[in-house]
Amino acid sequence: MPTEPPRSDSDARLASTAASPVAPRGGDLPWSPGVAPVTRALREIALATGVTAAATLACALLERHVPVASLALVFVCAVLVVAVRASQVAAIWAAALGFLAYNFCFTEPRFSLRISGAQDLVAVLSFLIAALVAGHLAARLRSQVGLLEAANGRIRTLLAAGERLAAAADTAEVFEAGCTRLAETLGCEAVVMVGEDAAGGLRHAASHPPTARLEARDFEAAARAIGRPGPAGHASEADAGADWWFVPLAVARGRQGAVGLKRRAGQARFTPEQRSLAAAMIQQIELAAERTRLVQTLERARVESETERVRTALLASVSHDLRSPLTAVIGSATSLAAYGEKMPAADRRALLESIRSEGERLDRYVQNLLDMTRLGSGPMKLERDWVSLDEILGAALARLRKVHPALEVSAEIAPGLPPLWVHPALVEQALFNILENAAKFSPPGAEVSVAARREGASLVVDVSDRGPGIPEEERRRVFDLFYSTARGDRGARGGGLGLTIVRGMIGAHGGRVEALGGPDGRGTTIRVTLPMAEAPRTAAPGEEA
Repeated sequence: MPTEPPRSDSDARLASTAASPVAPRGGDLPWSPGVAPVTRALREIALATGVTAAATLACALLERHVPVASLALVFVCAVLVVAVRASQVAAIWAAALGFLAYNFCFTEPRFSLRISGAQDLVAVLSFLIAALVAGHLAARLRSQVGLLEAANGRIRTLLAAGERLAAAADTAEVFEAGCTRLAETLGCEAVVMVGEDAAGGLRHAASHPPTARLEARDFEAAARAIGRPGPAGHASEADAGADWWFVPLAVARGRQGAVGLKRRAGQARFTPEQRSLAAAMIQQIELAAERTRLVQTLERARVESETERVRTALLASVSHDLRSPLTAVIGSATSLAAYGEKMPAADRRALLESIRSEGERLDRYVQNLLDMTRLGSGPMKLERDWVSLDEILGAALARLRKVHPALEVSAEIAPGLPPLWVHPALVEQALFNILENAAKFSPPGAEVSVAARREGASLVVDVSDRGPGIPEEERRRVFDLFYSTARGDRGARGGGLGLTIVRGMIGAHGGRVEALGGPDGRGTTIRVTLPMAEAPRTAAPGEEA
């Protein structure tokens, strides 16, 4: 047989508060919700008397048409009506009145409480027993229905409060939402007081309505509520002069607070049911505040972990990608300095070419690091201008030929493409990074193709190579920082910055970058999609600009 898991302290508190539901308004008479107990009892007795009198009149009208024994059922129905509408005491009163009225008016001898026959005695006693039992059962059923309605209303109230608190993003929003919900549910003013630290004073954190004000004695009552387990303030013997009722609030570790509730002018004190509901809602505020605190803590930990990961990857990348060209430059320069005069001219030219190429490689990597710094420092400032794609692509290809002079590149640009409203240098750098990535992994003699066309309100540029390609499951990850794959177009060489920079630069223009398969199943296609803006109309001669 499965056993119930142990419940935590918070679960026990929730169970205790849920066990005492708010009394339903249906428990009062329809015309007197929330009246004093004595007044309510008198009105219930009056209701029972009136219903019994109406039943007596109905029996007088029916006496000629039905047997006398059947008239007892009319009085039983009257008792049921009273039991459904009032308390069990009123139902007993109705049963007693019905017994007397039935005996006095309808049994022989008439208009006398004396019973002459055994048959009438059995009928009268049976009616009395039936009326008492029916009244008791009806009253108990009404009480159970009322408790269920109250519990259902309480659950709906707590669910609505929980939904509003769950939408809060931080502790301040939790307190604002909690105050608003408490004030709307209980018809009162609500305020949240929070301690600055473990030993500090209280400060006002939230209130509803915003005009709610506290006196000095109210602050003292709030401080006393924090220092003891029970609530303090209004309706508390220790704080009889305070206008507010305060309940302790656990804000965070080492910090405490209090929730204050104040009935509006002319309203009675909080009932025990209202206090129980308020305690349950305040517990929801505590849980929501703790949730937001944990979320913020986890987010800070995630950011710190991500920062540390990037720092570690950056150091590892710098140690390899900066050290390798520097070592080559230093070695070539050292050889020239020591043996330059004795070397053949061809060897000297080879060493000088090595110094130049490694220096350019180092320059490109430093430029990538600077671009990453710009992307990571916040939103990029775009100095936009109208420029044609031919001009941007031509500049990127000119830079590429200096690095890969033997690479063959074919370009197919659709005619009639309008100019782009972009930052020319950033888009040029993005296209250069894509072209250089394609050149690195294309086999010797293979061609890199560039195709540009318009699709709707966007410009689409595809750069395709004939390399080994990128596995489909890794195509999304190739744009991540420091991600490389030796099998695909981002091999082990390089720090994995090029395509990350492309995504940042194109994304700053509102575009997107994606990796696709090659046009014939070989290689990789990097697709750049940029939004196109309508170019300003050039004023005709003699027309005002």
